[in-house]
Amino acid sequence: MERFSMRFSLKIFFLTFLCFFLTSSSWAQQDGFSQSENDKSLTPEQEIALEEEQSLTREQKVATEEEEPATREHKIPSEKREFLTRGQKTLLLNAGAMTAVLVYGFSKWDYGKSSFNFKEEGWFERDSQSGGADKLGHFWSSYAMSHLYSYVYRKWGYTESEANLYGALSNLGFQTFMEVADGFSPSQGFSYEDMIMNIVGTGVGYLWGKYPSLARKIDFRMEYKPEFSSRDFGFSTNYGRQRFLVALKADGFNFVKNPYLRYLEFHVGYYARGYKDYEVGAPDDRRRKIYVGLGFNVSRLVQKYVKTTVFDYIQIPYTSVTKTVASD
Repeated sequence: MERFSMRFSLKIFFLTFLCFFLTSSSWAQQDGFSQSENDKSLTPEQEIALEEEQSLTREQKVATEEEEPATREHKIPSEKREFLTRGQKTLLLNAGAMTAVLVYGFSKWDYGKSSFNFKEEGWFERDSQSGGADKLGHFWSSYAMSHLYSYVYRKWGYTESEANLYGALSNLGFQTFMEVADGFSPSQGFSYEDMIMNIVGTGVGYLWGKYPSLARKIDFRMEYKPEFSSRDFGFSTNYGRQRFLVALKADGFNFVKNPYLRYLEFHVGYYARGYKDYEVGAPDDRRRKIYVGLGFNVSRLVQKYVKTTVFDYIQIPYTSVTKTVASD
């Protein structure tokens, strides 16, 4: 059974990256047309226009340029070619991200010091590794990073649908690569639970990108309350200071007309405490909590002055009033 599980995981890994690199090749080709290929694609009307332009005398060209300076100036930026095509930049971005994982993993996570191994971490049980907070961390990071990749791709000229799809694929490739690499670390190990949450988070990120009406109504956020000590440098895994929540935003519903009510949000969240310092045999202070609350839509306010969506993913501490509804 263990052998089957290992082979099944590796098959998923290689299939994911095969799809990823095939797609990446198509990205690179989209920018790689030569001048001769462009000439072959000219329509009859364009060929006639090209012949007429070539037949102009030198004096006529000068006169035309003097009469239409705005048109000439407008063409200059479009004629400028970048050093790298968007496909090449895409490949470099993804290769760089995976290289960074390897460098950090070899220096901090003992990569390469064991054969491939699995680590069963559990889900949201009380005796799981982090009470489930780490699983929500994988979901949230995959959701947010798929949108971050998509944002970069839109800046590089991809269409909305292309950027959304490629962002999800890039994140899934990155997360899969890191999880498989964890399998060769004695301190980390490959976690099915983490991989499932990575896939779910990426899928939700893709759907929220494809259907903007959902993104207008619902956010998935992480809240972090720093304690301003040396331990805060590991905030990404400091689950004892994090809370994960779903925010239902009044601003996303057209029937809410009052401009002040549109700043309200309804929150449902989860967090775990006491897991990091817990030791077997010591007093057990581990707690898991579910809460509801009313919050203030910080993103709506900030976007009046700065065009950013960062607060659709991050909850600012002390901007909500909460009530615990379940605890152990």
